Amino acid sequence: MAIPDTLAARLIETVKDNELSGKFAMLGRQRWVGKRRKRSAALFEAVLEKYLPGVTEKELANPDNQYSETFFEKLGFSSVDSIDFSDFEDASIIQDLSAELPKALENKFDVIYDGGTCEHIFDLPTAYRNIHKMLKAGGVLIGHSPCNNWVNHSFYQINPEMVYGFWEKALGYEVLHCSLQPLMPMYANKVVTTTNPNITGKRPRLSGALTSGGIILNYAVRKPKHRVKSGGKVFQTDYMNRWNND
Repeated sequence: MAIPDTLAARLIETVKDNELSGKFAMLGRQRWVGKRRKRSAALFEAVLEKYLPGVTEKELANPDNQYSETFFEKLGFSSVDSIDFSDFEDASIIQDLSAELPKALENKFDVIYDGGTCEHIFDLPTAYRNIHKMLKAGGVLIGHSPCNNWVNHSFYQINPEMVYGFWEKALGYEVLHCSLQPLMPMYANKVVTTTNPNITGKRPRLSGALTSGGIILNYAVRKPKHRVKSGGKVFQTDYMNRWNND
């Protein structure tokens, strides 16, 4: 779990374009990588200059370790926590996301970042519903999840249908954005967007061809301000459309 230049740029865009702030939690204690090379480095430099003018890359790094709390503090969050199953990386909160969530963590965070954590949790639905519980009303989940070409990385690769079928359709979240982001530096700008099956009634269609190498599902969803029921069944959106129209 780490934040290289490409993902750092997308995080900055998401946070600043949506004016996110308040209490922040990352799932797992994310390592800071920062600038790599060529196109991804250029993307990072351009985004940094646009949204955080005058801030240098060095100022985004933790001064005494490899982690990323300083980066998120520079983005404007009032507090930065990390949540992990184990204390092996000194996360500030030790919690099994596949277990029952303590009341103290409910409605606690304004923004949660899943930077490649939930796909490692076998009981994925419980982990996602625990994220839902931890977010305040109106809070935002930012996701950077392995989507394509990640064989043997984890239990799951997360698809756009999860954004539209679970977060939007089942839980009533607002989709702020959803795209497929190549992780290789040379493909930093080869972003592919998707259609929304809740609008089209068909499975998500891609705007272009995917590149080689690992692809990250880059998305952000906002929790409804009013209470929603999170215990309902979840079905794939295009099948629901067919069932309802037959």
